Amino acid sequence: MMEYIFFNDSISRRFAEFAQVLGIPCQERHDKMGLVIAVPEDLDDLVANRLETYYAMLMDDQAELVETAEPDLKHVAAISITLADGRPCTIRIEPAMMGRLMECLSIDEIHQLATTIARSVENPDDKPLCHT
Repeated sequence: MMEYIFFNDSISRRFAEFAQVLGIPCQERHDKMGLVIAVPEDLDDLVANRLETYYAMLMDDQAELVETAEPDLKHVAAISITLADGRPCTIRIEPAMMGRLMECLSIDEIHQLATTIARSVENPDDKPLCHT
């Protein structure tokens, strides 16, 4: 499942309704960060791109709501992963960098990248790259 996180119920409902219009089933759950909406990973590329584009637009709306309600807050971005030993880990990323990543990669791809980097840090391989 691909997961999308929201910090505002109204915005999460808009996302779920849009997914429903596209014929995408959603599962909702609350976690410590906010409301998570999960959708199947095996979506058609066109449908997945429409959903990602809509999510990005909603994130802009969400940021505007936060900035209006709390103008002194700083922008932050993070990716949550699970380390090899099972511990959860939050990787903080400069918001501008996260924005640039999201222009090229899906949320799932960014998560896979962060997980791959974490695994390489946990289990370094100093062999030359030309050796497999």
